[in-house]
Parts: sequence; structure tokens; C-alpha cells
Amino acid sequence: MTLLRPSKRMLALVAVVVVVCIHIVFYWKPAELHDVDGMHRVDDELHRAGDELHRVDDGLHRVTDRPHDDTNGPHTEFPSLIHHHMPIPLSSHWSLLDKLFGPPTLATKCHDIPIPSYYWTAKDAFTPAFVALPNAQPIQVGSTVCVRVIVPAKPQRASVVYTPMPDTPWDSILIDMVGTTNNVSVPVRLQMTNDVRNTRRDDVHVYEADVELRDADEYRPRGYIEFRDAEWNPDGGLLPVDYVPEPLYVPESARVEAVDDGSSMYSLDRYLELPLCTDPAAEGRWIHTDMLPFDPHLVPEPENHNLVWLPYTCRLQRITYTDFASCLATAYPLMHWYGDSNLRRSLKKIVSMGDWCSFNSTSNATETRSCLCEDYQDPFMPFDARYRELIIDIDQTGGQALMQPTEFALVPDNTARVYLHKWEGLSTRNKPAWTQGFDARITPRYGNPQVALISLTNWDAAFSSRAYFAVEMQKLLDYVQVEYSNYTQLYIRTGQYYCCRTDQTPNAPRAYSRLRNAYFDQYVIDAFRERFGHSHVIRIWNVAQVSERLPLSVRKETVKCPANHARAEVVEIENQILMNAMCNYFEPYVPMEQASVGEEDDLETDQ
Repeated sequence: MTLLRPSKRMLALVAVVVVVCIHIVFYWKPAELHDVDGMHRVDDELHRAGDELHRVDDGLHRVTDRPHDDTNGPHTEFPSLIHHHMPIPLSSHWSLLDKLFGPPTLATKCHDIPIPSYYWTAKDAFTPAFVALPNAQPIQVGSTVCVRVIVPAKPQRASVVYTPMPDTPWDSILIDMVGTTNNVSVPVRLQMTNDVRNTRRDDVHVYEADVELRDADEYRPRGYIEFRDAEWNPDGGLLPVDYVPEPLYVPESARVEAVDDGSSMYSLDRYLELPLCTDPAAEGRWIHTDMLPFDPHLVPEPENHNLVWLPYTCRLQRITYTDFASCLATAYPLMHWYGDSNLRRSLKKIVSMGDWCSFNSTSNATETRSCLCEDYQDPFMPFDARYRELIIDIDQTGGQALMQPTEFALVPDNTARVYLHKWEGLSTRNKPAWTQGFDARITPRYGNPQVALISLTNWDAAFSSRAYFAVEMQKLLDYVQVEYSNYTQLYIRTGQYYCCRTDQTPNAPRAYSRLRNAYFDQYVIDAFRERFGHSHVIRIWNVAQVSERLPLSVRKETVKCPANHARAEVVEIENQILMNAMCNYFEPYVPMEQASVGEEDDLETDQ
């Protein structure tokens, strides 16, 4: 019988199959065998980074000495990382499989992209924390890119007293996707992947987020680790830890292009076609005035770096304070405001008709201490900031506190009235206690308002433990339920964005951190929505995200302000967001007797 001689093509195919089988036996886990395309994506995730991170030298992988590309302005604010070793598995045979079976279909969502098993073997002694973009092919604007951060296992430090909040990570990682041309910064809000190892202090931690890119540009991840070992959370009287950022390795290949085929609603060329903004939490980005394809006077004024805030899905118009006063008198003639010094700075702009700390101001220069940071000691004629309770009338000429007793619930025609209750959040720093005004009842004394605006987080994250704050929040929710029927819209103002430092105030350091403040913000929002989402209009005045999306170099300017106040130009933009939300959409108010009445149950005596 004559044996057939195998062809060269057949021998080549057999050789490839043998190589693949060997790789399966020695490198793959059984759970990974069911998805060839998925494994290609897994292996390719670090293979792309390896193109410029490693070169093969006698079979050994080595890291190149290439530093970060820090040529794009604010990017120099991120720590650079060089001379770190990061082993990368061999993947060269995949090019042969591509030729035989065709290229794989790459997923775009993190949950559809398997996590390489070798991520979980990373050790800090050999591998730096690094960023991976497993699906870094070009995407259409409005689509998402998966961003992963791998923090290698690290031996526990001597101190193990810091613990994370529930469902929060051990590591605080500040990272943005930054446009290389427009310098737009998109925050990457990382979440722990669903693996028990993320709950262990001294194990590898893998985080991921799907980041929507809505401006056409090429984006690179930029960031660093702020804290490990939950040191971002000095809860319950623990002292804040020094802010010493740890660099993240970002491979040169970690970049993604968002392209616009001309149909995107997010294009700046179509911005003026968008509907007017009615949502005070609408996401947006900062664009330099030089890049605007329209007259900058059609949008609110820029901040001090000539950056304007442009929401993605709606259009902000520049509203004058005279027009805002008219809007308030028509739709919101009575309001109750609860807040701290940040709300005071907002109200100073309103009652001065924008004159406070403006370029045209007759009383303040924009670069004075009060405009940049602290205004508490400055005299302000319309009202005295030292008072805990104030009644302020606002009309088209300005605002003024009422000094004589009056029937506070009866508002004059063409006027809006604000009951201002100044507090230090729900903390023990309030003298007298914040509950005292509620115990004496608010609405019987100051009327039933169209809007109750409540601002928290700033003092609470600084001076209250999570456990204490949770108890006080329940008290506040009970009070609000008694005082405000569904006739009253509830506006919840987030705390100010915080980053890039820890507070080192002698004797009483504030327990601020970026992640801790964000946790308190979300806790407040969730609590109000759970209690009142079915009965009241709830609107989130999200001032935190406005500062969060500034370039990092601009965010770092707040380091000079211990009070963490926004400078006056940013206060103006925060106000424009509120004014647009309130005045671009409202229903004419109805008298209280026509509105449904809320619960009037007595609060329990222990509250």
C-alpha cells in the first residue's frame, strides 16, 4: 500500500495546531477553553501594550525606558513611571491563527471582555500598577471604551486601622481619559470587578469602567493612585494620611480614538441646536473659548482659564440675575435654602445681581482672597453671614435681608423670598444643633415653599463618621417629610469636589478625600430618592461634577484653599446651571391650599 506524502501546507497546519495545544496545556485554565475569540481578546489586551513596553532579548521580556508623553499641558500633572518590570505572556502565535480563522470581533463593554488570569498573579515587587484598554480600536462618539486598572498585591503595612466604606474599594484611583487635542477630561469612575480578591486588603485588585467618549478626539488615560489600604477613608476620628500619589503605568499604545461621522448630537457645531437645559445634573465638558464654533456670548461666561462649561445633551443660555429674579418671582416666590458657606457664596452672587467678585465689580477684585477662597470675614451689605437664620427678599434690583419682624410667609408682589438656614451640615459643629429649627417647625413660621434646597456633604465628610451621619440623615428625612408636601420641589446640592491633597489643619484636620466626599454625596442622593422619589420632584444640583471635569492642573488650584471653596468664576457657572434648570422649565405655582398636604405626624421625642 502506498503512503501519501503530506503536503507542505498540511505540515504547516499541523505545526500550528501543536503550538496551540502546547500553549493550552501550559498556560490556559480549563475555564478559559470555551471561548477562543474571548481568549484572543484576553491575550491581546497586554500584547498591544507589549509592542512598546517590551522587546524580546534571548527569550526574556524587558521593559523599555520610555517615560510618559507629557507634552500636552495638564498631563504633566500626573506622575511619570519608568524602569518598572511587567512580565507579558507570549502571544506571537496568534497572528497565525488570525490568518487561518480571521480576526476576532472585539467586544466594547467591560463585562463582555474576559479578565486575563495572569492579572491576578501580579506582585508589587515585579509589576507596577498599570492601565489597560482591552478594546482600544476606534469608536464612534457616544460609544464607550473599557478602562481597567490593575493594582498588584502588596504586603500589608504596619497600620491596618483604615477600612473602606461598604461596597467601596481599598484603593483610591484618580484617572481621566484626556483628549490630546481638545484637552477634555472625562473622569473614569472605576468599580471593583466581581471577584472576591478585590475584597482582600493584601490581594491583587482589578478595577474597570465603561467610559463614554462624546467629543471627537484621541484619548489617553492619565492618573495615579491616591491611597492604598483604605487610607482614603479616615473615618471615626482617624487622622488623614499624607497625600503621596503612586504612579500608574500607562503604555504608549493605551489610546483610543473617538470619531464623529457627522451625525453626532454631541458635536460642538450642533451645540446651539440642543434644547435648553432643565437638568442641573446634566453631564458636560470644559471647552476653551478659542475652540468654540460660535459666539462665546451665547453661553455662560468662562472661568479664569477661558474654559466654558457645555453640557452634552442640552444648551445653557446666559441668564442675567435680573431675569433670574423675575423668574423666581413668577415661579418660585418662596424658597427655603439649607446650606453652608458654599451656598452663601452662591447667594452673594444672586442678591448682588452678579456684582460680587465679578470683573465689573465695584467692591471686589476677582483675585482677592474672598473671591478665590474665603469670604466669611468680609462685610457684605445685603446680609450678615454670621446669622444662622435669614429672610432675604430678591427683586430685579437686588436682594436684602429683612431686619424687622414681618409675616414671613406673605411675599410682596414681583418679589421672591428666601429663608436661609445656615448650618455645618448635620455635624456636631452646629451651635445650636441643626435640629433646633425643625423642632420649632419651619413651614408654620416661614410658609410652604415651592422649592426646598438642601446642601450637605462638605461638613459631614469632614467631621462626621459614616455611622453618625446615617443616623442624622434619617432624622433629616423625617423632618423633611413632616415639613414639605409634594407641592415642594426638593433640590439636593452636592458637596464641592475635593482632590489632590489631604487636610492638615492643626488640632482639627478635616477627613476629606475625593472618594470619601463622593461616597457621602451618593449616600445623600440615594436616601432622598428612596424616601421621596415616589412623592416629590427631586432635582440634583451637581456642582461636584463641574469641578471634577476640569483639567487636573486647574483642579489642583483648590489646594491653596483650605475651605475647599470654588473660586468666584466657578460659583458663577454653578449658579448658571441652577438658574437654567429652574427657569427653562417650570410650571406656574399653585396656592398651597390647592396642593396635596403632606404628613403632619409628630416626630418622635428622641429625634
